[in-house]
Amino acid sequence: MQLKYLTVLAESCRKVFKEMTTTSVMDVKIKKDERLKEIYAIAQVVPYEDLDKKVGGNFLMGFSDEPMAILVASAIAENLGLPPIKSFDETAKDILGEFMNTIVGHTITAWDKMGFRVRFQPPTSVRYANIREKAYASDEAYMIILSLSIDHIVFKVTFRNADKQLAGRRIMVVDDSMVIRGIISKALQEAGFTVEQAEDGLVATEKYKKFKPHLTIMDLNMPNLGGLDAIIQIREADPQARFIMLTTSARKDEVVTAKTLNVANYVIKPVQMKDFLPIVRKALE
Repeated sequence: MQLKYLTVLAESCRKVFKEMTTTSVMDVKIKKDERLKEIYAIAQVVPYEDLDKKVGGNFLMGFSDEPMAILVASAIAENLGLPPIKSFDETAKDILGEFMNTIVGHTITAWDKMGFRVRFQPPTSVRYANIREKAYASDEAYMIILSLSIDHIVFKVTFRNADKQLAGRRIMVVDDSMVIRGIISKALQEAGFTVEQAEDGLVATEKYKKFKPHLTIMDLNMPNLGGLDAIIQIREADPQARFIMLTTSARKDEVVTAKTLNVANYVIKPVQMKDFLPIVRKALE
């Protein structure tokens, strides 16, 4: 995500927080956040997407503990002439929701003037939940940290290219390890793909006929029918079939055979999904 958009978000967070709480902000920092999965005691989540539906993500305001959320809600309530907030009740949710709504509204108004036209949904309040971002290869996350005299507030924005043209593509995962099949399949499903599993090459050749995947992720060493033989059989029925080969070794003869079979990529286990998903997308494109 471009720094100019993050700078606008940071300034909106600082300005709105100061105006709605009458609390001074000592410092504002922008940092890239690699943790796309995080647990927050209290969170306000606002999904957004651009008008062309090519880019999307979430704005998120998260509190590590409930007392801090109550403190901020109470400061806003006092500034509005309302009674102090003593617990995280519906009033507190409503106040923090309006607070988040105002920050996002100011941000996208400025983005619109910069040529980045975005629509957003109303805030959703979430308690003690894992705010999970799907594992898209293009995911980026950034933190806006407001340093206060008493503590700090963290705002988070995620940004991803939607890759609508790849959504729903069919992928078959073939591996004799139930654990590996499950991990890869889960990550692919979270990324928006339709997934079928097979425990060996023999099962894969049968399932291929009905499922007709756009891409097959094929383990090399499996019982009943190995990956290379399975690819040969599938290619006889579908010469355009696409494959990514998984293996624990990289013997020269195997690599040469894989290249001969026009395999899109040759991946050595263990599979790191943050690195593997871009490979999958490139193979599909």
